[in-house]
Amino acid sequence: MKISVREKINKALTAVSMILLVLTCSSCSVSDSKNMRDPEPEEGEIMIYCISPEHDSLHWENTVLKNTDMALQIDEVRDLLTEGPKETGHVRAIADNVGIISCKIGKDEQLEIDFNADYNQMDSISEVLCRAAVVKTFCQIEGISYVEFFVEGEPLTINDMPAGLMSPDDFVDNSSGNYGFDQNVKIVVYFTDDKGKMLRESLLKVYIDGTKPLEEIVLEELIDGPLESQQDLRTTINPKTVINRVRTYDGICYVDLSEEFLSKVPGVTDDVAVYSVVNTLCELSGVTKVKITVAGTERKYFGKLPLNEFLSYRPELITIEKAGE
Repeated sequence: MKISVREKINKALTAVSMILLVLTCSSCSVSDSKNMRDPEPEEGEIMIYCISPEHDSLHWENTVLKNTDMALQIDEVRDLLTEGPKETGHVRAIADNVGIISCKIGKDEQLEIDFNADYNQMDSISEVLCRAAVVKTFCQIEGISYVEFFVEGEPLTINDMPAGLMSPDDFVDNSSGNYGFDQNVKIVVYFTDDKGKMLRESLLKVYIDGTKPLEEIVLEELIDGPLESQQDLRTTINPKTVINRVRTYDGICYVDLSEEFLSKVPGVTDDVAVYSVVNTLCELSGVTKVKITVAGTERKYFGKLPLNEFLSYRPELITIEKAGE
């Protein structure tokens, strides 16, 4: 149970942390592209997304579709995306050598798009911009809520994980001038139950803007404790704990926490407290072990549990029950 969730989620988080870019909404002018917004669509228009000349943000051009039939609208949008933008300086979202083989309407408001093999040759920044532009454009067609990508008939994978169904909500627009990739992603955090003797998995959706490492984000969620809706879960560590520093190097996540971390939560075992940190961090791709220090120094024990070691993921501490988003 735990391993499967770990396999499904941690690689997706790595892809997000590696792709630091912004989906801003800027103007049609190359010289003023970071200072003005593209015009909002008028009634009857849809936005055909494209890329900035700097290849670091999304733009759009408004158009009125000629067709009213959904299948014909899909073909029309495909042609517009393939032809590229009319505005000088804008770049088409789909790379020149990448072609769309087919667009198939699936069940449950799903559109399946099959690309040629050159899709996999795009660099990571171009790929995520392309994916965002295509999904956000097609989902404006009435009756299409999700898009799934295929490459030569095979589901698109990101770091060996299927990209799956995507909606516009998976790509968060940001016009604040930040240069981080903004996206809502799912993470795994481990809390405990009323007995405090086992870990309970919580699947949370968090907002990532590229200003903090994922390690810090998941630890903040752990310290904040369960959501109000998760009445069956309890926090595992002192909520006054402060993250002094966190970084990952060569598979080891080094975490320095404040002295409050050593003040135990009543009714929570030492194993659960420490391994809520370890297991949560080990859900992130690239983290295989965790080294915890307190106030900049190595401590021998947390209660009776050795703390001066490199700690590894312990699935035997996890119960079967899950807490959803």
